[in-house]
Amino acid sequence: MDKIFGFFKHQDHKPEEHHEYIKDHIFKINETNDNKEKLRILKKIRRYLDLFKDEWTTPKPVKKRIHTTLPSKTKIEYPTEETEIQRIIKDAYEDGNTIVRVIGSGHSVPEAILDVSDIVGGEKKIRFLCLEKYHGVEIDSKNHTATVKAGTHLNQDPEDVENSTLQNSFNYIIDQAGYALPDLGGIAHQTVGGFISTGSSGGTLINSVHDSIIKIRIIDGKGDIHNLSIDDADNSKFLAAGVSLGLLGIITKITFKLIKNYYITGNQVIAPITPLSNDFNLGCPIDLLGDGDKEKKIPSIFEFFTNCKEYDADYARIFWWPQDGVNRLTIWKAKPIPIQSTDGTPLPINSYNEFPVFAGSEIPAQLVASLVMIALNLFSSENKFYKKIAAYLISLFNPIGIQEFQDIWYSGLPVSDTIFPVTFSELLFPIEKTSDVVHTLNNLFKSGGQKVVGNFATEIYTTKKSHFWLSQSYNTDSIRIDIQYFQKNPIGTPREFLQQYWDAFQPYNFRCHWGKIIPEEYGKRIRSLYEKYDDWMKVREEMDPKQ
Repeated sequence: MDKIFGFFKHQDHKPEEHHEYIKDHIFKINETNDNKEKLRILKKIRRYLDLFKDEWTTPKPVKKRIHTTLPSKTKIEYPTEETEIQRIIKDAYEDGNTIVRVIGSGHSVPEAILDVSDIVGGEKKIRFLCLEKYHGVEIDSKNHTATVKAGTHLNQDPEDVENSTLQNSFNYIIDQAGYALPDLGGIAHQTVGGFISTGSSGGTLINSVHDSIIKIRIIDGKGDIHNLSIDDADNSKFLAAGVSLGLLGIITKITFKLIKNYYITGNQVIAPITPLSNDFNLGCPIDLLGDGDKEKKIPSIFEFFTNCKEYDADYARIFWWPQDGVNRLTIWKAKPIPIQSTDGTPLPINSYNEFPVFAGSEIPAQLVASLVMIALNLFSSENKFYKKIAAYLISLFNPIGIQEFQDIWYSGLPVSDTIFPVTFSELLFPIEKTSDVVHTLNNLFKSGGQKVVGNFATEIYTTKKSHFWLSQSYNTDSIRIDIQYFQKNPIGTPREFLQQYWDAFQPYNFRCHWGKIIPEEYGKRIRSLYEKYDDWMKVREEMDPKQ
């Protein structure tokens, strides 16, 4: 094998020759039913691409969590008791020249916690607290509630092997007691405190985690403890603290009203965007850009999301791959069901796979992921043959088809963010703007070319309105788009890429997810976007007068 590939190392190959080689081998994969042969061909493609990778990409290193972006000598404190947190805040308040910032799992972009440029040479001292060692759950089975310490991870955090396990995760603990939350975000390894503080939520207009939060315990900027409740006669502090980004104080405990645990069952369909068809092999079962087809019973995207129960899509998300040669939708939908059949028999689990099962179970996930990562970078090339190679590879592992799944709620609702390192900006619009938003996206893809299309998918999903004042969906059901930037993209920067979208959607007065990348000028717009902003600021002045 080395002799064969040694030939390629010393030849002056042209892009079209790379293209033909990959095309021929993908054709061979599709022709054979022998899984071992498919694996052999895939490995051959992987080795071939490695030989020529310097011709098209030099991937950037990925720094994902704030822990890795802080200056090397930055001290991070790990309190294990509430009294420690309170003492740190009191010391900072009395000192008058210290800022306290909290890190949960570090899932948010670093700027959501503190701009790193403020650390070096700043006028104030900064104390970083990470709450990952402050975890625990108390369940009240009489009242069907759970009180959880803010540093507890929702699900196990694969990047925190020291503190996070499946057994000490919030979702696992309440599920073992027969309970659940009505919804989860697309990612679920965050700490509970960080999850609610940034306004995170899942993809549904029916349920919201925010509706489950009934009490919040918070230590304000003076070191005083507040027990806030939705049932307070004046619950303004509760409504302000629910999404507060750590700027009213440090949340230490949250109490949730729980529901009975459940499974989700559903499917993921991958289909070409056009034409319309109920047969995904022939076309798309959702009218992305039109009003739907009543005769064929094909909904518009607005109808799909807003009349979701009609389509067994209580939970739903859509990934739009607009690249030439791909141009397809990945449509994921699910609904809740009891965990047992009517005779009490536990239902079987058929877990969702990040990739549709390819060649049985003999294809290692890391091999698939590595090939797709190469493909994503090839989309950044100016050469049309490299773009075709990318389209072939993405289509191979994102094939037209359907995947059925059934799983326990906390495992089935989230997706993994550890396979592909992406960063993104999440924009929210009133649900009534769904058609306008999707058409603006489409026009942007058509007019901007590869520079705008990028090398990853754009996610479209929804969120139910929230009563928390600084929630991105405050007082309005929303359509959300996640504009994703592959962090190993060798071209440009996330902000350069995202600015094109921020500019295009400027007339819509969108709201942004607080934990993701936001436009530089966003702070100037906040007062006009959030009708309770001034009320929230009054609460902040009272609870954290020295900020």
